[in-house]
Amino acid sequence: MNTRFTLTNAEMASALRISLSTLRRLRDAGILRPGKHYLPVGNGLRKPILRWDPRMTEEALMLRSRKVAQ
Repeated sequence: MNTRFTLTNAEMASALRISLSTLRRLRDAGILRPGKHYLPVGNGLRKPILRWDPRMTEEALMLRSRKVAQ
């Protein structure tokens, strides 16, 4: 496993202080993308286990916040 992608869904949501459903909505909206912000791990096709890169994910949300604020 890539050592950048260390956090589970619950850990990432907690670190960002958002709910799991908000994390899912950000993924579904394409704001958080596979390979850059998270990696699916394991064999689940419908609901794969995801591992998150905390640094890249936080940077993406900070950049998004700046764009919304402008």
